[in-house]
Amino acid sequence: MTAPDAETRIRRIEDRLEIQDLAVRYFIAIDDSDYAGLLAMYTDKAKLGETAGRQEVVDLLRAIRSAYGRTIHTSQGHTVRFVDDDHATGIVLSHAELDIAEQTIHAAIRYYDDYEREERAWRFANRAVKFAYAVPVSELGESLTSDLPVRWPGTEPAPADEN
Repeated sequence: MTAPDAETRIRRIEDRLEIQDLAVRYFIAIDDSDYAGLLAMYTDKAKLGETAGRQEVVDLLRAIRSAYGRTIHTSQGHTVRFVDDDHATGIVLSHAELDIAEQTIHAAIRYYDDYEREERAWRFANRAVKFAYAVPVSELGESLTSDLPVRWPGTEPAPADEN
């Protein structure tokens, strides 16, 4: 097997950095309620869970976000694996602080992503969001030891999403 040439390796590094920036830009846009910015981050046929279509995904994010006050999403690590020159997969490890129903909720989140180069830009093609925990700050000490660590305000405690 022949090693890729320098130009190919440099392009792959640039692509990786662009994809990692995409994830950080997503966090900034969702925290700032920048829906036009979010719209540009998804492919035409993007999927988020059961929702499909760029506008439909952003409309879903807007609806979810409308129930929150201030939010702070923080990326803590990101893997990227290339399928080919225009497709990649990745996992974004993150934490979030969320104002939900006037409670501060802390959450550990993994985003399982498929990326696609569309119109010369890397975009989200598919996202699956998994929560290791989501708890009021007063219960943070139990976030990893409880069998039911997902505790959104107004709902029954639930198990963590499987990774």
